Amino acid sequence: MSQVPQGLLGRIAAGAVSFTVLTYLIAIGLALGLVTYGQFAVQLENIRVHFFTGVFFIYPIITPITVDLLLLTDTCIIIYVACFIAAFRSRDGFLTGLQRLRQSGQISLKSSWLVAMPLVSCALLLAVLAATILLNQSGISSGTLCNPCPPEAELYAALTYSPISEEVAFRITTLGLLVAIVTLWKNRSIEPGSSKPKTLSLVVTAFLSPESAKAMVGLRTIAANRWNGIHWSEWILLFLTSSLFGIAHVVSGGTDWGVGKAFTAAISGFALGLVYLGYGAYAAVLLHWFFDFYFETFSVGANVFGGAVAALPGLVSLVSLIVGILSILIAFAWLVRRLTRGEIPTTYKPPESVPYSVQ
Repeated sequence: MSQVPQGLLGRIAAGAVSFTVLTYLIAIGLALGLVTYGQFAVQLENIRVHFFTGVFFIYPIITPITVDLLLLTDTCIIIYVACFIAAFRSRDGFLTGLQRLRQSGQISLKSSWLVAMPLVSCALLLAVLAATILLNQSGISSGTLCNPCPPEAELYAALTYSPISEEVAFRITTLGLLVAIVTLWKNRSIEPGSSKPKTLSLVVTAFLSPESAKAMVGLRTIAANRWNGIHWSEWILLFLTSSLFGIAHVVSGGTDWGVGKAFTAAISGFALGLVYLGYGAYAAVLLHWFFDFYFETFSVGANVFGGAVAALPGLVSLVSLIVGILSILIAFAWLVRRLTRGEIPTTYKPPESVPYSVQ
């Protein structure tokens, strides 16, 4: 099982990743169609709001001026395109990472996020769905997003904006701030004559890419040290932000989520935090994009355009489930290969408590 199926599994996985990335491009194309389509675009343009941003667990900061939802949605789509470009170019690049996946049947921390994202996101989707079913069977309902829901254009704009605003509030301004403080403290001990990063550059990098900031000052990174690259303080804040992320889904106004959503959202929040620490802000935003914007775009596109587009939501959902199962099989095959070689998989070792002041 660890030899012949490995090559076959790798080819299947590479094909699944390629097809899934194609659906990402289709989603962006559909979104561009929606914001330029007469009736739907007019609906977005006619709704003006004092939109909010948030820091430190969605502490609301309401803008003093109003903005129409068409402009807000357009801006978010531009940000998503920039994130996809960053994901394509990340680590060893999309094409190199895809070739490695095809040959080895596994992804690694060297893989481009655009290669890892389809497998990670679909596996996380399966985990959330399984948890939701178990909770419902236990009598703990997860509820629904809204009942009744606002107009379709307003809901679409909200789900377009939420991946960015929520990542800023729960990951970038919390975990990013912690990494900024720690790397600045470490930077003080670096001799002036050596390659000492500038303060502003280090702070900006810490918020956008914690891994890169740690590497700049010589701290342990996830890429080099796996779980040991995450400090105990980051673990604590990761669990805290994930828990509050789950609770916020239940207590925030305008939603009809049940208690069970707090648990499933916390699972997603934990995964989002790990992705943020390992890859950076763009990767966390895109993973969140998958759950909010991606599926909603196909759903709205089916309603607005009809025709062949109406078949896309069901097809995309089916593909996501299949890719999720495939991702779990890949992880299982990797674990079996490690165990049959008599190795303890390092990714399952508990993290050691390593002080940040590593010389």
